[in-house]
Amino acid sequence: MDAYLKNIKEWALVAQAVRRFRTADPSVVVGPGDDAAVIRGPKELYGLLTVDMLVESVHFKKGEDLRRVGYKAVAVSVSDIAAMGGEPRFALVSAGLPRKDLARRAQALFAGLGQCARRYGVSVIGGDINRSDRLVIDVFMTGEVKKKNLVLRSGAKDGDTIFVSGPLGGSQRSGRHLFFVPRVKEARFLVKNFKVNAMMDLSDGLGMDLSRLCEASRLGAEIFEDDIPRNPGVKTMAAALGDGEDYELLFTLAPAQARRLSAYSAGRFHFYPIGRMTTAFKGVRICTRGGLLKKLPPPKFRHF
Repeated sequence: MDAYLKNIKEWALVAQAVRRFRTADPSVVVGPGDDAAVIRGPKELYGLLTVDMLVESVHFKKGEDLRRVGYKAVAVSVSDIAAMGGEPRFALVSAGLPRKDLARRAQALFAGLGQCARRYGVSVIGGDINRSDRLVIDVFMTGEVKKKNLVLRSGAKDGDTIFVSGPLGGSQRSGRHLFFVPRVKEARFLVKNFKVNAMMDLSDGLGMDLSRLCEASRLGAEIFEDDIPRNPGVKTMAAALGDGEDYELLFTLAPAQARRLSAYSAGRFHFYPIGRMTTAFKGVRICTRGGLLKKLPPPKFRHF
């Protein structure tokens, strides 16, 4: 079974799940395939539901500071809720813990969970713990969003300007992948002041995640090498595009909205225009410093 899974692309598995679990329930507004599922809520609100699993030796190294692992477990779901234009509310946490040094490891893990939950106003209201050969932690989170502020991956339009909310690359090398800041404030600022056509968070790298946004919106994307911001120490464009776990926002605005954002005094926020959506081709292409338009190289990281 393991060998079989390694030969299946993650996208294919997701597509299978989407087909299998498609529902006709009228209370479901958006099912599998976005950063969070969307259900009808009271009056002007939608409910948001998301779940993320972290596995030792896949999403973090054995021996990592478990307070930071616990923080990340909550933060990745907070980031998903923010990417839909919403605010996080409640969480259920399940963990599989090795028996060795159980009490100390559990205490450190839950300290990190609590730190992140308090920081973003999330109430942890339950969960489950079991014994496991390696550490596994799974967070199910709910949030809410005003109907007028809901943003999906599928809303990008031809000619939209593509933005990211911060520099990219080098997250694992710097340790930022375990203690990043979900862009909740930035997302709130955007949906309250602008008409955001499409948005998602960057978990698997700009190259892969922008491809997902293109597929959802049935468009292509042209990005410009000189405009893609990099974190200090990130020397190659391949790293900026493919390192993953940046957890910045990726979003699109119509040209007039993009000009407003560029002229807007955003204070503590800075957003980077990196390209445009297009009907000229499918997928993502990058315009190099030499003016060549190239398809992106395969992404570095896959879950299988």
